[in-house]
Amino acid sequence: MFAIGHFGLGYLLGKVSSKITHTPLNFALLFTVSIIPDLDLLFPSFLAHRGPTHSLLFSVLVSLPFIIVYRKRAIPYFVALLSHSLIGDIYSSTMGVRLFWPFSNNWIRVFTLANTSTLSVSLELTLFAISTIVMVWNQDLKKILTYDESTFYWLISLGSVLGPLLFSQINSDYSIPFLLIFPSLFYVAIFSIAIIRPYISIKNKLHEE
Repeated sequence: MFAIGHFGLGYLLGKVSSKITHTPLNFALLFTVSIIPDLDLLFPSFLAHRGPTHSLLFSVLVSLPFIIVYRKRAIPYFVALLSHSLIGDIYSSTMGVRLFWPFSNNWIRVFTLANTSTLSVSLELTLFAISTIVMVWNQDLKKILTYDESTFYWLISLGSVLGPLLFSQINSDYSIPFLLIFPSLFYVAIFSIAIIRPYISIKNKLHEE
């Protein structure tokens, strides 16, 4: 699954979790944790993709300090992080994930489904459509575009969706299906606005003074 599907899953499950726990959401952080397991792509010489960083142990170790400190406020992000491996990649990859690393190096999968298959792309487009509708309906998209903080997290999310667009011509392993280009550009646009807008606001305030 590409970033588009992980964003959709992370947002929807994080949104449901926040409703259940009655906690506010930092959308930049929510999108970021939904793709954090893919940091192994940055270290291909040391980490197999969908290996240790996609394990349950990794998710627990990363989340545990925040759960201890922030308690139920950390739950939506923990759920979004788990969704990456437990739903996103375990159903939509040919090899599966090393879910129980380091206790087992077996690759766990539900289906043998390539990222670029028609079914996988259709699922990602469906997640994109549903999550975008929910974002607009709940005015979360407006909140995303008007936040004046969390620039660092937005940069991570932007890089995860911009990378496949830029490097697909260089490395076929990162090649993004044609039908996912528009959703990718959509996220590039809103993440870029979320990053740039605070600096424009500061500049305008300085001019006013």
